[in-house]
Amino acid sequence: MPEAASSDDETSDEPDQATESVHPLLEIQEIDTETEQLQHRRATLPLRRDLAATQSQQRELQREIDTVGLQRIEVLTRQKRLEDEAAIIQARADKDDNRLYSGEITAIRDLQALQDEIAGLRSRQGVLEERAIEALMEAEELSGQAEALEEQQAAAGERVTVLEAELAAARAAIDKQLATLVTTRTEVAGRIEASAVADYERLRETFGPSTAVAFDPSSGCGCPQQMPAIEVARIKRCAEGAVQNCAECGRLVLR
Repeated sequence: MPEAASSDDETSDEPDQATESVHPLLEIQEIDTETEQLQHRRATLPLRRDLAATQSQQRELQREIDTVGLQRIEVLTRQKRLEDEAAIIQARADKDDNRLYSGEITAIRDLQALQDEIAGLRSRQGVLEERAIEALMEAEELSGQAEALEEQQAAAGERVTVLEAELAAARAAIDKQLATLVTTRTEVAGRIEASAVADYERLRETFGPSTAVAFDPSSGCGCPQQMPAIEVARIKRCAEGAVQNCAECGRLVLR
């Protein structure tokens, strides 16, 4: 029984040993890869597209509202002009009516001409008033369109507010993860030479997430290029944890 317990203890230690065997540069590389993925996710959050689309809809609705508003002003201006013209003609017709019944005109021909003129004025007044009513109805229809558009814009505004809050929360969550990674990276980087980290960062611009590779004697190092036997033998003689450059591709080989 004691021996079984001892075996369990040894088994429980294996994950820790495996964790300790990971080279710090590989940890940094994993952190950097995860950081780039998070940064990409932050920059391409679907919420950003939804927000941009809704804001674009808002702008389009505002343009439509402005257009309808200008049309309504034009129609109301036309209505006012028609009403003013009708009022002027009515005043002239009323004045002629007073003359017709004032007795100052006695000749039948003149009376008939005045009556014809009054009839023409009243007819013209009626046409203008009818057109003014049509303009008023058109203005009311445009008002209805503007109200419908404003309701849509208000709904879009509410949607924008919701999306902005959701986007801010999503960004904050990613920023928190990124901050944790920065802290962890700093701690890991403190366990190795600054020059090794500097070499890794310089080479990462070329090799990306496969800048540092773990040395594998059986395959020649683990990188895409097969190392010559003499290089494999040289790296085998290096101390554990040593950082070497692959003679074939230039990547960092971690002993």
